[in-house]
Parts: sequence; C-alpha cells; structure tokens
Amino acid sequence: MESAQMSPNREKKIRRTTRWWFAVVIAAVAVFVPSIASTAYASAEPGDSVWIGSKQGHGGTGLFPIYLQTPEDPANPGEPDFWAYCIEHDVSAKTHLAGEIDDPSGFPGENHFTDPVIQGKVLWVLAHSYPAMSLEDFRVAANVPGLSRNDAIEATQYAIWRYTDLSWDANWNWSGNDDEAATAAAYWHLVNGANASSGMTPSDFETTVSITAPAGTRQADSLVGPFVVNTNQPTASVTVDASLNLVDENGNAVNPAAVSDGQELYLDLRGSDDPGTATLTAMVRGSSASGRIVTVPNPDPEAELDHWQTLGLIAAAGKTTSAQTSVRWRGIEAPAIGTTLTDLADGDHALAWNGGTVVDTVAYQNLTPGIEYRLEGELMRKSDGSATGIVGSAVFTPSSPSGTVDVTFTVPTGYAGEHLVAFEELFETALEGEDAVAVHRDINAASQTVLVEKAPVTTTTPTNPQASNKLANTGAELNGFAAASAALLLLSGAVLVLARRRLHS
Repeated sequence: MESAQMSPNREKKIRRTTRWWFAVVIAAVAVFVPSIASTAYASAEPGDSVWIGSKQGHGGTGLFPIYLQTPEDPANPGEPDFWAYCIEHDVSAKTHLAGEIDDPSGFPGENHFTDPVIQGKVLWVLAHSYPAMSLEDFRVAANVPGLSRNDAIEATQYAIWRYTDLSWDANWNWSGNDDEAATAAAYWHLVNGANASSGMTPSDFETTVSITAPAGTRQADSLVGPFVVNTNQPTASVTVDASLNLVDENGNAVNPAAVSDGQELYLDLRGSDDPGTATLTAMVRGSSASGRIVTVPNPDPEAELDHWQTLGLIAAAGKTTSAQTSVRWRGIEAPAIGTTLTDLADGDHALAWNGGTVVDTVAYQNLTPGIEYRLEGELMRKSDGSATGIVGSAVFTPSSPSGTVDVTFTVPTGYAGEHLVAFEELFETALEGEDAVAVHRDINAASQTVLVEKAPVTTTTPTNPQASNKLANTGAELNGFAAASAALLLLSGAVLVLARRRLHS
C-alpha cells in the first residue's frame, strides 16, 4: 500500500507544477487581452508572473527579455521590462512561456548558486555588466571599445556560469564571436572584479521612492506645499508641468534634478489667479527587481528535473522607479452658484396643484475644470422657511470654470397653494466631510421659486331620496295650510258684511 506521506522532492515538484500550470493559464488568457503598456512604475515582486521572450545573442549564450505582461503580439513584443541571464549551464532554457519571480533563496537548482557567497558574486557580475550598464559604459569599464552587443552578452553569460557551474577561473570556447579577444577581455574584467569584491545581495538593488502632497484643495497666488520626497537613493529627480516652478518654503528656486531624501518642495503659484491641478513625479534610477530570479517549473512531475532553466533578473541601464502625487488649487475668485427653478413640463414657475417635477438649473462660476463636484438641493416652504424633505442632487465634472447643470425634484401631492424655493449647496466630491464650496439659499428669490397651484373648489347637490321626499311633503303641507287660511279669511269677511247689514237695517 502506498504511503500517504509524500517525499519532500515529489511534493516540491507537484507544488511547482501547480504554480507552472497556473502561470501558463494566466499567460494564455493574457494573449486574448490587450496588454498593458510597461511604464516606469512597473515592479516585479516575488510571486509575480512574467513572460519570457526569445533569447538574444550568440547561439550558445543569450540574454532573455522579460515582460510583466504577455505581449499582445508575442512575435513583436516590443521593449521588455527587464532582462535575465541563465544561472544553470546544464538545464534547458525555455521561452515564450510564463515564469515566476522569486528571491535567490528560492533557487530550485542544485549548482553552486545555492551558496550565498556564489549568489553574491553572480549579483556583482549582473550589476557591472551589460545591460545593467549601457553598452558604451561597459566598453569603457572593460577597456574594450570595439565590443559588440552579442559579445558583451556572451562575456557576461560565461562570467555567471564560471561561478554557478565551475569553481575555478576557466577559459571558454569563444566560437562564433565577433571579436574573441574583446569578448575574453570583457569576461576577465567581470571575473577579476567579482573575485575582488565581497559580492552583493538583493538589498543592494533595493530602490524606493515616494512623494506626498499637501491635503485638501489649496489656493492660487500662493506657495502650494509641502511636497515631501523620500528615497533610499542619494537623490531623486522631480518633474512637473513645464509652466510651473518648484521652490523651497521661502520661495527660492531648487534643483529638481537633485532632490534629497526628506526634502520639502513647493509649487510657486504666486501671481496666478486661476484654478488648476498638477501632478508631480519623483523618479530614481534602478529597480528593486534586479537581483531576483525567474523560475520556470517543469510541468511533468515525473521528470528528472522539477524545473527548467532559472534566470537571474536585471534592470537595464536607465530603468527608473517612480512615484506620483497630485494637487489641485482654487482660483482667487471663490466658486459661486445661482439657480432658476421651473416646472419641467412647460418651463414656467407654476406647478399643478397635485405635484409634478421641477428642475433647478444651477449656473456656476470659478470652478476648477477636471475636478468632480456634487450639487445637493432641497425645496423649502417660503411661508415659514421650513424644509420639505424633497431633495435632489447631481454630480458633474466641469470642462470650464463656468457653466450650468440641472438638478431635478419630484414634488408629491400635499403642497397645493405653497411657494416652494430651491436651496443648493456645492461640494467637491473628493473632499468628503468638508464644507460646501458654494451655497445659494435665498428664500425670497423669485428665480428659484415655483408656486404650487391651489386645489380646485367643487360644489355638490344632495342625492338622498328621503331628504327629497321630506322636502316635497313639507311643501305640500305648507300649500294646504295656506289654502285653509285663505278660506278662513273669506269666511270672516262674509260674517263681517252680514253683521254690518243688520246694524243698518
């Protein structure tokens, strides 16, 4: 019965195989997704997946382009993000597939690179060769002015293998070179330098930079800051729009190409009344990715080797690490708003008694183009100034300092006969919790008032049959009484006539 406990080597193979297949799937998916252009802010951290391009150089040696994203067209991948050399002479190299970034401590091979001392020598070679140095600078350092690019690659590759796969300073077979003497001279320059050095560690390649901006929105016609630069490099360069100047806290000019760690910078906006925005970029040379390795696991768990060739990563000369921050400022004239409230249906200032939709056209001035704003409005009763709870809002980004934007309100029934007045407040969306930058609250402003018409008055006639009969009966009774009364009067008159005749007879 097979043991349930797996050997460490087999477990290691399966783990690496799983990671390899995951990387392959990611790379395959990326082929169908538009690639993201490489920028100066790119980094390569342990665990990141990268894509390995076609080897460059002479046939027996080579330099591998490394891409943080699988190129949209692998046949024409463009400029790589990093470069890499082989650090295992006897293990096959594979290209056009995914690899994984790791630290040298995660090296899966079994040659001399497992020794931290040898790792230090290899890192020294990587840092003092092409392409970490430009080809021209490497020619000068090695004193070989005619060195070709392919020969520089071969000299560097053999110098790395001298430490990873040999334990002595050996001569190599310089077959197929453009200039064997130049290649050999460059090789011995690297080997002698590495032998004399104490080596390097990944921390020697660590490159950090950051820049922070002052909080909130600032004001024109002032020194805007401080912007604080932090870096582990001797200096950083800071760039901003060419129309703006960087100064110190006293307004004195500074050298933006040599900003030290912790230095504070200010934008000189004195003399400018306009609102605006600016992005500052702090940049240093180098990349923390240099000195790391790229591993390519073997997908076959039964293979003798659990990985394909491992590569030593290096950033090319001129590679930079950057950070950005942005700031915005208001113009000298404060933002202002005015409003016009009308019936959405016909554009007048009257609304049907049973409600409807009104629109408040808000005119604004002195806003900062490109900044998102938020209008919040509420309808108020003019009779007593109380809030109705009828609210509306609009979010917009102006393209110019002045313009208009609409806010709509839905008025329900129950406000017949009321004058409703729109109150508006304007906020900068990004500045949560801050006061409004402009308000318009005028309970007597006719332009922002609508009258809700009074409800119509209607009359009704009784329809109760009993009431009608009662009225009819009462009328009949009254008519009979009147007839009886008339008869009585006639009778009384006749009696009086007879009485008078008797008196005269």
